[in-house]
Amino acid sequence: MKLAFIGDNDLPSVEWDSRFAVANGFEGLEYNYWGNFKDLTLETVRQMRAIHDKYGAHACALGIWGWNHLAPDPAERAEAHAMIDRAIEYAQVLGVDHLILGGGEIPEAPLEQKVEEFLKVFPPIIEKIEKLGIVPAFYAVHGNSFFTTIEAYEAVWEHLPNVYMKFDPANWCHRGHDYLKIMRDHSDKIGYMHIKEHVYMDDELVSQPAAGMGDIEWGKVMAFLYEADFRGYLSCEPHGPKWSRAPLREKMLLLSKKYLSPFLLG
Repeated sequence: MKLAFIGDNDLPSVEWDSRFAVANGFEGLEYNYWGNFKDLTLETVRQMRAIHDKYGAHACALGIWGWNHLAPDPAERAEAHAMIDRAIEYAQVLGVDHLILGGGEIPEAPLEQKVEEFLKVFPPIIEKIEKLGIVPAFYAVHGNSFFTTIEAYEAVWEHLPNVYMKFDPANWCHRGHDYLKIMRDHSDKIGYMHIKEHVYMDDELVSQPAAGMGDIEWGKVMAFLYEADFRGYLSCEPHGPKWSRAPLREKMLLLSKKYLSPFLLG
């Protein structure tokens, strides 16, 4: 397993994060975009890659979030698919290992219809990504993705076993799902991991600090990853109003790395 973290997207931050990652032993940087992905230019992506090369940093993942790849409206779907094509191009320039996507959504439709449409739309997309040596990973529980339950993934796996999850225990926990049970049963389907901590008090989320400082049972999480022979990235996600920005962001990354390092074999 390798440690990474989610970087900020503006070029000065790309430079700071690249320097910080290399200096502190993080092996990957992840970049995520929502609707603003349509404004990201190829020239900017080339500049990002040049910064990585300057410091010896590596972009391990690119994610595009919120685009509805199953949208019933043809124009909306076409725009979402154009963003996938753009993401594939940019992923090659960055040299990433993973491309993170949503599964798409059909509002008010039964799960069976969503799965059927996913099986029509995504096999050629997945094949195209995999032929480039990039692993697609599908995020869950938010952002125009019908993967809101493990049953949705299971329905797809019956037909496409090579669909991998981008897994975030804290996200599943926050939505009321038993993330450890999911990991016990399906860690072999995890292609990419987010490391995000949650602290709950009086049934409310009150903090998202460094790993090991909250309620997520990371020892058990790591046990299930080892049982599945997971060898991918553990990407730390600075999140929330306090720990996602200075001065706590840097501490969050360093403390998370310190906490997780004893679980890693090197």
